[in-house]
Amino acid sequence: MSYTPKDPSTIDLQNNLSAKDSHYGENIKSISENRLSSKSNAIVASEKEKSYSYEEVLNIIGFGKTQYLMLLICGLLLMMVICETMGMSIITIASQCDFGINSMEMALMSGAAFIGILCSSYVWGYLCDIYGRKPILVYTTLTGNLMSLISIFIPNFWLFVFVRFVVGIFIAGASSTTYAYLGEFVAIRHRPVVINFTSMFVALAMTYVPAIAWLVLSMDWSLVISDSFSFRPWRLLTIFNILPGFIAILVMTRAPDSPRILMTRRKHEEAYEATNWIAKLNTGKTLRDFSVHKIYDENPTETDKLIPTTKSFFFYGSGQIMKQMWLDTKPLFQKPHLLNFVICCIVMCGVFFVNSGMGLWYPAIQNRLGSIDDKSRMSICEVIDASIEQQNTNGTETVCDDTITRKSYIDSITFGLVYLGAYFVLGSIINPLGRKRTIILLLTVSATCGIILHWLLDPIAIVASFILFVMLPGLCVSILSGAVVDLVPTHLRGKAVCICLMLGRSGSVIGSNIIGVLLESYCGITFGVFYAIVLVCAGLTLLLPI
Repeated sequence: MSYTPKDPSTIDLQNNLSAKDSHYGENIKSISENRLSSKSNAIVASEKEKSYSYEEVLNIIGFGKTQYLMLLICGLLLMMVICETMGMSIITIASQCDFGINSMEMALMSGAAFIGILCSSYVWGYLCDIYGRKPILVYTTLTGNLMSLISIFIPNFWLFVFVRFVVGIFIAGASSTTYAYLGEFVAIRHRPVVINFTSMFVALAMTYVPAIAWLVLSMDWSLVISDSFSFRPWRLLTIFNILPGFIAILVMTRAPDSPRILMTRRKHEEAYEATNWIAKLNTGKTLRDFSVHKIYDENPTETDKLIPTTKSFFFYGSGQIMKQMWLDTKPLFQKPHLLNFVICCIVMCGVFFVNSGMGLWYPAIQNRLGSIDDKSRMSICEVIDASIEQQNTNGTETVCDDTITRKSYIDSITFGLVYLGAYFVLGSIINPLGRKRTIILLLTVSATCGIILHWLLDPIAIVASFILFVMLPGLCVSILSGAVVDLVPTHLRGKAVCICLMLGRSGSVIGSNIIGVLLESYCGITFGVFYAIVLVCAGLTLLLPI
């Protein structure tokens, strides 16, 4: 086979084609690399720009130190509200000689703070939607506690009652805003458990108040400041009652406002920083470590309303904001919400009527029971009538007695401990029975205990029945509040719960004053009115679609 040399022109043509192919291939490779790089950059940019809802971010961060801290803060705030209101049930007994007051005036003193809460709770609840949760909580709690400190040095009864009314106006801020503040730091799936544990601080306060009172009032001293004013141990009780509020505010100074309310107020950068604070405290990582660069509110329906309302408050005054409040509230009193909402309000009023109205008189009634010999077998009304008859027999020779018996302290502490244990039991029965059956069961047992008090003669049985009669309706408050949330749409829920609780507290005032007027003259009728109200509430609950 012979070798034939190639033509030089052919060789040059092949070399040129090979060079062009190589150059073309390099261009293709360069274009591909650029496209891949652009796509990668686009993915990274898209990842950076991706937004997460606030609820999604809470689930990403998880449950941790932040939620426990908020549980402590809000629990202490609720504890302060209970100490400031229910704590007056002991102060009224211990101060009756200093002020020279009768049963009706004692009822007025006990109910003054409740009247203040009744007058202002909805306003604070509405304003916290405009200015934020934390500012309202801090301002109202500090002002209320300051007014309580001032009341320590007031010698005049009517001025003291007025200051207690002002205290109620301000502590209503904590009463109406605490649950909203707490709930917005907790993911929905954890919220019921956290709120239930927070409610236990109410029971803790019911134990704390008599325990501290027993310690303080066991001291017997009097510091004479003037002819008309002596500083006695009962005045120190106020300091211990406001102590949980001061501690809560000190801890709250390190916490941000609710990220959700900040987003609602269009403060998105502050909302991001507040959420970043949650992430750091829970995990030690920032939101950027979780690839969270933007957060949005998944329920922005109220945003457009809040901003103009804020402006109108400054430029048009309180009249405009009152008008806006009515327009926002009006749908609750129209179909299809009218019937269910009104029933919930009536039941809530009845529950507070018994739990707080009678509860304010619980130490005083137990104090009378403790003054009778344990061997005496008398019903609760017979004991009360006997104590009144003894006072009338002694006439003007009677020396004012404001001592509280040891038995009264023990029974009051027992009341608080039973209350605390009842919350644990409630958590185990509410899911199997459902809200409706649970409320009816609690109210029915309460009414039964109230009825049998007429015939019980054993002191221990009387105390046990009396505790259940007063306590069980109180357990219905949180259940009924949850029912209200389910019965109205999202944008009306906060207002509905606030109004329902506000009207409920009116029951506290009415119940307390009815006892002050009727108990000494018509004991049997007084207890009959209370357990009849409980039965009516149980019947109305049957009408609720929960």
